[in-house]
Amino acid sequence: MAAPEKEKMYDMEVKRRRVKEGGGYEPFWKVKKVADALVDGDTEFRCKDCRGEVKVLGKTSKAGAPAYVEHKHTADGDFCPSGLGFKRATDGRVTRWSEKPVA
Repeated sequence: MAAPEKEKMYDMEVKRRRVKEGGGYEPFWKVKKVADALVDGDTEFRCKDCRGEVKVLGKTSKAGAPAYVEHKHTADGDFCPSGLGFKRATDGRVTRWSEKPVA
């Protein structure tokens, strides 16, 4: 019996800061590979497609297996173009932003 397929996304957005024109800093979101974000020590993440919460998984798994993220909320994965629920759906659903986006 095969194991059920898991949602695995290898790109996400990380929150960064940049210098504002008038001084100080402003936050912005940057698309990044999960593995690179972990090496760089990034701590704030969200889905690059629906802006929903994600959890980082696989960072301590077998050697050579890449770290990945999956949606924290099933509803996000059901309506996100990167979500497993959306990819499996046969009901003609359309994509939408997360109902609980990470700001």
